[in-house]
Amino acid sequence: MQAPGRIHGAIIDAVCICADSSTCRVELTVRCRAETPGVFSIAINGFAAMAECRHRAMLTQVSVDKVSDMIIWLDADGRYVFVNRAATRMFGYSAAEFGRKSVWDVDPLFNEDIWCDHWQDLVKQGVVRIETVNRTKDGVDVPVEVTANLVEYKGKFYNCSIVRDITERRRLEAEWRFLNEKALHLSLTDALTGIGNRRRFDASLDAELKNHSRSRAPLSLILCDVDAFKAFNDRYGHVAGDDCLRQIAGVLSRTVQRSGDLAARFGGEEFACILPATELEGAMRVAEGIRTGIMTLAIPHEESPSAEMVTASLGVLTIRHLDNPPRPEILAAADAYLYKAKNKGRNRVVGGEFMRPESRHGQAGR
Repeated sequence: MQAPGRIHGAIIDAVCICADSSTCRVELTVRCRAETPGVFSIAINGFAAMAECRHRAMLTQVSVDKVSDMIIWLDADGRYVFVNRAATRMFGYSAAEFGRKSVWDVDPLFNEDIWCDHWQDLVKQGVVRIETVNRTKDGVDVPVEVTANLVEYKGKFYNCSIVRDITERRRLEAEWRFLNEKALHLSLTDALTGIGNRRRFDASLDAELKNHSRSRAPLSLILCDVDAFKAFNDRYGHVAGDDCLRQIAGVLSRTVQRSGDLAARFGGEEFACILPATELEGAMRVAEGIRTGIMTLAIPHEESPSAEMVTASLGVLTIRHLDNPPRPEILAAADAYLYKAKNKGRNRVVGGEFMRPESRHGQAGR
């Protein structure tokens, strides 16, 4: 209790320092006891204010101990000064054990140099929010979000941090990313065959044409069409037709396995492959592997004009040293080679390098 003024008569105005370091004013009434010279009685008016101070201090302490977020004070050297009960529950260290540690003893992503940088940022900005990892006494890494606040108390500066366990948030974020990636995969996958769909093919071809313009590496394209597939569906039914397409897609997937290559369903009974950095000779070998692989399936096709089993015709196109090659013309050129394979009797591979549209020959039906 402090009494800064003198006694005026029998009344003193005083200032009381409460438990939470706040102050409140009280009035002291001093009376001299006549029967005992030199002995005074003092009456204090203002106990209600003192009680309110004690109540606020109690609420502050209960809040610190009961909140689920961790409250951690660190000094400028990164040493733990104070932790609340949530921190001791989460990490398994007692308050005394924390008091013997520095932040890098608990955070595996920190060291003294990183702490110094963090402290400088905090001094400049006043508030710094980061995501990091804290390691429990049992060695379990817990992802946390830290909101660090620069606080001055009795002439010294501290890092007063609100620390929140974000394990569940990270789990939900990972689940959300997985669902987004799955949705994207489904949007680029043909539902019937499980390989890339036309949307994925178009996007990949556009990207590879741009890469070709930069690198000038050869780029090859294969179009594959199942021979007389309408007659197959008419003879064996659409369920058998769907199964036939799935098996052919499997042949493409097994044949086109190099990283960066793509096998996709182009539409209906037609498939396509993109082969970056592949010369015509190599693309022709891949196409021939697809053709023979389809024959190896030995799927009966009594209505086929070219064989007693399901076969396919393939057109191969290779482009070399082109600036901004036009996608429509590239596809038209590959399709022209596919028609040539059809016109030559089906169940064969025909290919060549890119030619301008006016140099192509006439096309016939399939």
